[in-house]
Amino acid sequence: MDRFDLRVEMPPVAFYDLDLPANGDSSQQVAARIATAHQVQAERYRNKPILHNNAALSGALLDTIATPDSAGQRILTHAAERVSLSARGYHRVLRVARTVADLEGCKKIAKPHIAEAPSYRLARAGASKPDRTDRPQSSLPACLTLQDDA
Repeated sequence: MDRFDLRVEMPPVAFYDLDLPANGDSSQQVAARIATAHQVQAERYRNKPILHNNAALSGALLDTIATPDSAGQRILTHAAERVSLSARGYHRVLRVARTVADLEGCKKIAKPHIAEAPSYRLARAGASKPDRTDRPQSSLPACLTLQDDA
């Protein structure tokens, strides 16, 4: 059986929310972003026959491809200490952060990608979806809008 690195809680939609105007990206926009991320990963791993996507990253290649910026590394270290992440959990967070960066079209993993990734790993029954209110309100990806506030 294949392992899945992402867990996202999807609470039911309240009836009074069904009449609200749509917000966020359309299904077509999300699908296009996912297709682009798949293409980026296929290109990244084209010379590595056993790799096809970020989920298979490990060892030195994980360190090379999924290295966060300094602010992201600080957040990751803090999160790892706070919730006692195992080495495997720590590496899963890095792989998820690499995928989040790919979905935003960012070549490097930045602070917001690292901040978002553990929310997918730590989702539990009864938990709400990840809070993205601290994300930039710009249409630009986070890697182009946030500065390292180190």
